[in-house]
Amino acid sequence: MKALRDILFLQTFGIILVVLGHSFYLFPPDTPVIRWIYGFHMPLFFFISGYLLRHVHGDLRDLRLTGSRGYLTRKARRLLVPYAVISSLFFVPKAFFSRYSVRPIHLDLHDYLDQLLVPYHNVFGAYWFMPTLFLIFTVFTIARKAWGRHQAPLGGILALAALALVNCLMPFTRDSVLNVAGVAFYMVYFTAGYLYRGSRLEQAVKKAKPTGIVIMTLALSVVLLYVPQGSLTDLVMALNGILMSIGLAQVYERRGCHWLDHLYGHTYDIYLYSGFFQIVALQGLLHFVSLPPSVYVPLAFLTGLYGPWAMRKAWRRLHGCALSK
Repeated sequence: MKALRDILFLQTFGIILVVLGHSFYLFPPDTPVIRWIYGFHMPLFFFISGYLLRHVHGDLRDLRLTGSRGYLTRKARRLLVPYAVISSLFFVPKAFFSRYSVRPIHLDLHDYLDQLLVPYHNVFGAYWFMPTLFLIFTVFTIARKAWGRHQAPLGGILALAALALVNCLMPFTRDSVLNVAGVAFYMVYFTAGYLYRGSRLEQAVKKAKPTGIVIMTLALSVVLLYVPQGSLTDLVMALNGILMSIGLAQVYERRGCHWLDHLYGHTYDIYLYSGFFQIVALQGLLHFVSLPPSVYVPLAFLTGLYGPWAMRKAWRRLHGCALSK
């Protein structure tokens, strides 16, 4: 795991951005800090997933996909089961308290199926990521295995270029069933992560001065906020943000930092449960008490980040005590 500390940092940095982005409740989406965060934080997670796929499973030709221990079966348990179970459990409570929510729903079969089959309509909006990532895993692994030994030297680069073209030219919609539009849109970042693992580019980035990478990419990310928006600009913004994050990971490691280490290994818990805490801190509290952004943004951020972390710590302690008796 020590060899993957860079990845642990990227996962932690990414989830911090997710929670922070969700903390800016009632802010307009064109606010610079929100545009900056949303410009690359989710592409970063798809990049990490592609990177880890190649790191763990190599070229995939001998990877078993189905069966009780199959790769896709395990991914379904990790991604689709929590998606369906948690969404179902909280559908009724959200329907009852719908008047307090940003996107009200009705307690009927249509809205229940809609929030499961159209991931962006889910009771927890951030949960769109889980079925989208599962479908990306499915499409990518099947395609890669079908490609087999017939891969041309430049095949990966050509595939990445084609996916980048799809990303730029395909109209993006949040209303597609199973988020198939999102699968096509985010596939380029997953593929980039897969190809980056063990590549010459990765070696070159590791040899470069990380501080210089961070400074240049951070400056470019700010500049991109003030150029005309478009699909190509969005793609560059995302890839630049990913490179900036990689640079930050190297700075963190080379300087022997440890102040984020306590969050390592907790990113999935934070992703799954931060919404519960932020709903209480934002939509619930602000309905009854008027608070300025200088108060509710830090409150939502801290509760969203450390609420799930503390919950997991408490659960492990209780579980450990139960086993010791």
